[in-house]
Amino acid sequence: MKGLRARRYAGRLIALAILVLLFSVLYAYKVKEFRPKPAKEYAAFQDFQNIVLAASPRLTEEGVMELFDTKKLLEKKIMPVVLVVENNNDFAIRLHESEVYLVGPDGARVRSIPFPEVLMKISGKRGAVSGPTPRPDVILRQIGDKKMVEDFEHKSFAEKLVAPHDSDYGVIFFPVPEDGSLAGSRLYIPEVYNITKDEPLMFFEFELAKGQ
Repeated sequence: MKGLRARRYAGRLIALAILVLLFSVLYAYKVKEFRPKPAKEYAAFQDFQNIVLAASPRLTEEGVMELFDTKKLLEKKIMPVVLVVENNNDFAIRLHESEVYLVGPDGARVRSIPFPEVLMKISGKRGAVSGPTPRPDVILRQIGDKKMVEDFEHKSFAEKLVAPHDSDYGVIFFPVPEDGSLAGSRLYIPEVYNITKDEPLMFFEFELAKGQ
């Protein structure tokens, strides 16, 4: 009798393990392939100093899911913005996401959210990542989903060095505006550097609302 109960118990454990495995396979994070359009094909862009900067803010579930396989970004009031950079100069340029600001209708500047902190928020982890960006292995230990961590790290804007007559893109994360609208909001990039001469170029600033 005890042997029969033990076999039944073992069978239930095996069935449960299979269900857990199937669940994890069905709901595993999937990396979304994303290729940006040419900068001038976006509604929100600025062409200045032989550089084209374009932004594509994502405030809809469909727009977010084109980039990342998670619906939690907007749930956590985080807005991904695709920033495309085209450099038509004979020198390389440098941009860093920490030098890109969301400017509200009242003129207040909002800093971007580093991708490790974004991952902490959407994964339900307490606290925030502060200081220098942790190594990928440190983030992975906290989040536990390798594909998600690698996808966010790969698509995050971070720092871009764009060669002459070349282009690149990355995703920058900002808090969703309190009213959920980008009307009157702008993207402000005060520091774009000419790497060859090690000197800053003029700042960039353009509207975002039409880019939704």
